[in-house]
Amino acid sequence: MKTTYALALAISMAATAHAAVVINPSTIVYTGTNPDAGIAGLDNPVALINGSGLSAALTVDNIDTVTHATPVFSSPGNAWATNDPGGTSSDFFASNPGTVVFELTFDQVYTLDTFYNWSYDFDEGSGNANNIRTVNIEYGIGDFLGGTLNDVTFANTANNVASSVGIGGITADQLRITVTDNFFGIGSLGGGDRVAAAEFAFVGQAVPEPSSAALLGLGGLALILRRRK
Repeated sequence: MKTTYALALAISMAATAHAAVVINPSTIVYTGTNPDAGIAGLDNPVALINGSGLSAALTVDNIDTVTHATPVFSSPGNAWATNDPGGTSSDFFASNPGTVVFELTFDQVYTLDTFYNWSYDFDEGSGNANNIRTVNIEYGIGDFLGGTLNDVTFANTANNVASSVGIGGITADQLRITVTDNFFGIGSLGGGDRVAAAEFAFVGQAVPEPSSAALLGLGGLALILRRRK
């Protein structure tokens, strides 16, 4: 019985390494064929992962309430947008726009449960139709061949706070995100002639190296047994 308890405790100690955390990508590269906005402050995709414009450092406890500031039109900026190939009041995705694709890498392998996307807006109150609504996500470890999630859809374009969507606990250290729709034509939202966003983040768990997880569990068990001698 005592040995069983010790093993259970050791396993519990190993499981602690899998606590939910906020995960910020280490790098982001825009690989789409549609040009960025060409406007200072909206032309650097790094603004989508560096926390610029957020009201607080992100934690699991506050991520649903942290807000993002209005975009600024000066470098280095705090948001990102494409150009508007069809002009003002047009539907970006009906304008032969080319592709909108981001490639993200992380500092290690994670199990990713939720994708958070802060809106690009100007305090309109109801949000902005330029915001990302639907994406396809290719993911993997060291590549993008681990699998694909199609038609991942954010339910709303909330003003200043993040929209979030579950992505099923995929395991990856790289993502390729292809935007397939914005909020043009949804309700009374203005915009939709561009694709835009303010910040990306994820919630999930770190995946320890197999040897690290085993050593953590065995180390905990050894400590327990040593104390009992």
